[in-house]
Amino acid sequence: MAAAHPDGQGTVAIGMPPAFAAFCLRHLDIYLRYAAVRVGNARQARVLVQAALGDLAMVWTEALESPSPSALAWQLLARRTNRAVGTGGMELYRVLPARQADAVLLRYRLGLPATTAADVMGWPPGEFNCVLKAAVRTGADA
Repeated sequence: MAAAHPDGQGTVAIGMPPAFAAFCLRHLDIYLRYAAVRVGNARQARVLVQAALGDLAMVWTEALESPSPSALAWQLLARRTNRAVGTGGMELYRVLPARQADAVLLRYRLGLPATTAADVMGWPPGEFNCVLKAAVRTGADA
């Protein structure tokens, strides 16, 4: 991508690391689907996802050095989405802790395989399955 200088003198090439671009492409559809369900609006979901990926771009080097870039990216997306929804939103998030509600939403509402949902959230599959089982138990008790 190139950006023109405001006075019309030349352009500056702006690029993103190939690994970041690949990460974004790999997660974009699920992020958009998740945010759209949470906020109930595809346009607002796109804005939230773009902002969260922008946040991730700002810390990409640190993300790559972290135990799980996917976990950091998910935290950024969930934080932005939670702020946009506020105290309203889905009943699921009033009954369950956010981690559990996210796992349920990805697995059952979006229909993702557990391994895919775990990967998107940056969790080991075993941890995802434990959180999901706890959510189901909690929901059954509610």
